[in-house]
Amino acid sequence: MSRPTADAGERAAGAASRDRPASGLPVSLATLLGSAALVPTAGVLALRLARNAPVGLPPAGRAATPAVTTLAAVVPALALLGLAVDADARAERVALAAAGVFGLVGAADAAAWLPAAAAVLAGTSAALVVELAERAHVRVGPVDSLRAAFAPIARPAAVAALGALALAWSLAASAGIGTTTLRPAGAAVAFATLAALPLARGVDRTLDLGLWAVAAFAVVVAAASAPFVAGAVALVAFGAGTVPLALLALGIGGALTTVVADARRRAFGPAVAAALLLFAGVPGTLPRAVAFALGLVVLVREWAPAGAETERTPGGVADA
Repeated sequence: MSRPTADAGERAAGAASRDRPASGLPVSLATLLGSAALVPTAGVLALRLARNAPVGLPPAGRAATPAVTTLAAVVPALALLGLAVDADARAERVALAAAGVFGLVGAADAAAWLPAAAAVLAGTSAALVVELAERAHVRVGPVDSLRAAFAPIARPAAVAALGALALAWSLAASAGIGTTTLRPAGAAVAFATLAALPLARGVDRTLDLGLWAVAAFAVVVAAASAPFVAGAVALVAFGAGTVPLALLALGIGGALTTVVADARRRAFGPAVAAALLLFAGVPGTLPRAVAFALGLVVLVREWAPAGAETERTPGGVADA
């Protein structure tokens, strides 16, 4: 066997083994790491909502806020490092390691915010590109056409591109580059990414799309009933004060629908990733950006089993 053929076989075997749960666990390592990061990320969102509620935070909540906030900044970065260890391609390992290490550095020292933000953006984008390229290569081999290579990964690539654009614009605005233009644009693209999830994931045409419509309608009704409260919640919880109400409703409803639909069909990786993207909100701060980046990486990695068009696994569902 020639060396290129052997390398291709090793990459295929590595990607296939990564999609299978290891050590008898019901889910993959990426899903476990994403779930670990989801807990403090959701906790920070809940504390923000409670702090701005009429009754305010109870004493226990106020005491727990610093610890939960620190965990929300550190655990997603550690999860990226865990994914780096588990990555098959050297380029992906380096990219994820850079994002994780600089995410930790930025959380520890505010003076390192700018290089940390740049590393998180560059590392996440590179990791997504490498992951998508490897999956396309495994599925169609090295000699097929570009169209055949892109077809199986078109939907995850589209979601990843939207998410990476939201990450880039939001961080650039926070760095002072085109703030008045890029901040609302980044927020809008972040919620467009959430709104695209049900369509890209191919949710059921009846029950799941009905849930999406109900959830979006509930957001609109709540905002119309208490517009000032809804605006405060959107700003404080999601960093989405500039997002139009229709897009906000479609994004929240779309993410919730994806979580429910994928959990029901045992695609736990994409369900966890969708929840991470929702709870992270607009990635304009470093902790939000790291959690959002982790959600994108887990989503693409767990989208569907590599090397199989129709096989279903606990980690994902096959592309149609």
